[in-house]
Parts: sequence; C-alpha cells; structure tokens
Amino acid sequence: MKFLIILLISNSLMASTEVEDAKRSIQELIRPLIAGASKTRPKGTEKFRVDGCDKTKINWMNVLTMKEEASVTYKFKDGCDIQGTIKPKVFQTFPASLDLRNIQSYSKVESQNKITAMLEAKPILNLEMRAGHLTGKNAKVKFEADYRVQLNPMNKNPVEKNLGGELRITEINGKKASIKQKILVQ
Repeated sequence: MKFLIILLISNSLMASTEVEDAKRSIQELIRPLIAGASKTRPKGTEKFRVDGCDKTKINWMNVLTMKEEASVTYKFKDGCDIQGTIKPKVFQTFPASLDLRNIQSYSKVESQNKITAMLEAKPILNLEMRAGHLTGKNAKVKFEADYRVQLNPMNKNPVEKNLGGELRITEINGKKASIKQKILVQ
C-alpha cells in the first residue's frame, strides 16, 4: 500500500513538473516577440537568454499599415538561445519555426501566428499563436497563446505597455490537458 501511495504521489509530482516546465518555457519564448525584453525570469529558465540576440529595428507602424514587410533573424551565439527567421505579417497567418537551446527539455518551437491591431491614438497590437508545438528529445507540448501590447509610435521603444495575455496548453507528451494561465511579460 505504501508503495502504491508513493507511486501515485511521484506520478502526480512528475505531471505537475511537466506542466510547470511547459508553462515556464512557453512564457519565456514569448519574451523575444515583445519589444523590450523582460528583466524578470521565470524559475527554471535562467539559462535561456535572448538579451544577446541581434535587435532588428522594425517600424511597426509601417508594418501595421502594410507599407513594408519585416523579417527577424536570430542566430545562436552568446546570449542568444534561439535560431531561425520569422517574417511577421499583419492580418495574415505566418509560420514561426525556431530552434532553441538552454530551455528546459525543449529544442524547437513551431506555431502559426497572426498579428492584428486596433488602430487608435495608441494602437493595440495583438499576437495570436495557434497550433503551437514545443518539442524536445523526450517532450512535446501543444499550446495556443494570445498576447497584447499597447504601442506609442512616438517613443523610441514603441511598446508603451504590456497588456498581457493567456496561455492555453492542450496536450503534454501525448496526454490531453486543459491548462489556462494568464501571462504578463514584465
């Protein structure tokens, strides 16, 4: 009986660890997509860094008004633990496929993304991540996420305020999940 209780407790702790690992990792992956990287780090992602990634200056107002396209390329180097190219488009779905290192059990993230905007005096930029897959040698997480930021096109750093979003994990290592968590990049 003691063995059965220990087995049940260890399995529930392991499942909890997988869930927390997935949540922390996905939140950390959203950071590079939000201008002005965060100074706080979720526990377990301390080694994962994007502060050394090349900063691509994007004129988001021109992208939003469809006057120009943008392309962001990341390469592994000291302080940059993502690699790949993203070509964000507004009001159209675009793919993202990035190789990862130094982030928990994962080595790749893929998703279908869409950027929309509410054009006001201070526009609201919405990022929708759909059909997300965070994968590693022995780990796979399916997720969706939404995130919003308020822009101020007159500022040097156009992201005036992070409005937050929601992360939804639908599957972990082949097991269905229904996990929702509010997220806010500080």
